[in-house]
Amino acid sequence: MTDKKNKIVEFFVGTPAYNDDKDYAAFASFTAPLNMFFLICLVLHAIYMLVFTYFRITNMQLFDMTSVILYAVFVIMLKYFKGSWLPCILLTCFELFLHQICSVTLFGLQSGFQYLMIPLIFMTALIGNKGKLMGYIRNAIIIVASVTFICLVVYFNNKSPLYSLPYTVNVGLLILNVTISFIVTAVYTAKIFTSVDSKRSALDVSVDEKIAAIQDMQNRIIISFANIIEARDGNTGKHVKRTTEYVAALINELKRHGDYDDILTARYMNDTMRSAPLHDIGKITVPDAILLKPGRLTEEEFAAIKNHTVNGKQIIEESMADIEDEEFLRVAKSVALYHHECWDGSGYPYGIEGEQIPLCARIMTIADYFDALSAKRAYKDAVPTEVVFENILEQRGKKFDPIVTDAFLRIRDKIDEIAKANAD
Repeated sequence: MTDKKNKIVEFFVGTPAYNDDKDYAAFASFTAPLNMFFLICLVLHAIYMLVFTYFRITNMQLFDMTSVILYAVFVIMLKYFKGSWLPCILLTCFELFLHQICSVTLFGLQSGFQYLMIPLIFMTALIGNKGKLMGYIRNAIIIVASVTFICLVVYFNNKSPLYSLPYTVNVGLLILNVTISFIVTAVYTAKIFTSVDSKRSALDVSVDEKIAAIQDMQNRIIISFANIIEARDGNTGKHVKRTTEYVAALINELKRHGDYDDILTARYMNDTMRSAPLHDIGKITVPDAILLKPGRLTEEEFAAIKNHTVNGKQIIEESMADIEDEEFLRVAKSVALYHHECWDGSGYPYGIEGEQIPLCARIMTIADYFDALSAKRAYKDAVPTEVVFENILEQRGKKFDPIVTDAFLRIRDKIDEIAKANAD
């Protein structure tokens, strides 16, 4: 007996599964509240039918019997029909049409624009749930529309019903109808809100996950590409890893200390860290004979080396043109182009100075310099980090931005730790 009762309850109020068809399962959460709406109408008309039977008003008894049958058919159709939004839209239109007829026939309610309040309430489901303001607007529309609907229905009734009932019974049925309609509409709308908002949230999470996956894939490709390029002049992938970690530690220290706070937004910091592996991408254009030369370079050879900055910017422009992240590309090009510029204007390729040099490049300059001296290369031994830090201090205000230099020296223990953990 209990199982049969559960099956009946599940049939009428359960979420339609559309025969477990996954292509239509997404619409089940929308059809469930509509199904409940039809069920409430079925119950209401069953009550009206009993009242008219009691008062022996045959024509209204038959009218409500027809309404009960129609609403029962709506429930069954909604339960088993497939077709995504089509059955929901059609049945909602049928319901509104039937509701108009019932309102006029049962209570003499004038058919008018007050019934536009119902779809208006439903349409508020299209308003997003992000931000308090949007929530207030949505709630205000619902309240105003609901109050307007009830007031117009109850107080501006210009017609007389087609039957004669005791006044108290007639008013009681009218109040029951309006109250239940209001409650059902509120519940129906709330269920739609919950469903839409949950689907929006799920979609946002899905989009965020895909964006994160794409960004992670881009970062891996960038690092792999950078490692291949660095390997040409005898470096290992540790150079890319170390310099990237130096940049991350330095940029976080600048932010913590409040330096360049107007520039160091979360986006700018992230783009700078992602760009760090690309700082020497232009070296791919330098011939091996020059790049791997153990002795002193001629002026022409050094000019070819210096050209890797300009070529690096051009490579990023051409090879990453399809990336839609304009802000990242701007930072990446600045890092590649300007990371050999000096604070006092003695650097290359353009000899610009001070804050003319983008901050991301000034950060990259000191990180690259530290690694170039402190790491062992095929053509030189590693310089002790104590000596490198002394050199950096001496170059404060000359080669390096003074504020960036101070931040770098404040975290020398962290820099040492990164260097030791990623030693060649």
